[in-house]
Amino acid sequence: MLFSTKTITTRYEDIKDVKLVDFLGVESEQLFAAHELWKDQPTIVIAIRRPGCQFCREEAVIFHEIRETLESMGISMVCIVHEKVGADIFQQEFWKGKVYLDQDKGFYKALGGGRLRTGGWGQLIRPYFWVNFVRNKHSGVKGNFIGDGSILGGLFLLKSGSQGIAYEHIEKIWGDIAHPDKVLVACGQVTGVAVNKETITKAQEDHDTLYNKMQKSQYAEGNDSGGAKSGSQTSAPSASAPSSSSPIA
Repeated sequence: MLFSTKTITTRYEDIKDVKLVDFLGVESEQLFAAHELWKDQPTIVIAIRRPGCQFCREEAVIFHEIRETLESMGISMVCIVHEKVGADIFQQEFWKGKVYLDQDKGFYKALGGGRLRTGGWGQLIRPYFWVNFVRNKHSGVKGNFIGDGSILGGLFLLKSGSQGIAYEHIEKIWGDIAHPDKVLVACGQVTGVAVNKETITKAQEDHDTLYNKMQKSQYAEGNDSGGAKSGSQTSAPSASAPSSSSPIA
């Protein structure tokens, strides 16, 4: 059974010419227009809030788990960040794919209809946040407080060439990550490659197997930072918020 695709609210014109920087694992930084990413094949673009955010890291691991399936369908997948701090660890330990810098925050503005959307600690009173938080705690994915985690992100599935946006997920609250099963179905609709029910179900269930895998990582305890840098943005937990050992934003 296919999921019905929801209405796309982001304008393709607002993202196709966003300037991105290839800065990790290259001899020198390269600036290019975003549409080069999906020029030859459909591409998933995930705009994450912050490389050290435990929800963002969890999303990266979840989608890495289905990378082989997506690539077999002819779909490529990249991550976008709006700051460099922590991006190397995010790429190496959690995402394991290409990460590009959106220094002007073009994708993030497009997701908000031309303006940046931000979240704050006030989101802690929303029940859906706690659903996300409990899910993340079960996954075992940890993070840190380094960098700016206030800007909300999202996910796009771009058709090849200039055909536009096939699917989007706009993060409305911390941890509101895209559902991999729905993304798989959308990819099947774009490519014409059938996705069997078992694969879709597995995409949902794989998250439950992450706990042990993530606990084996030296970064699972959030030890990649060596402590917050002077001048970096941090978020102090309130009495009702998760402890400092569970940074979320």
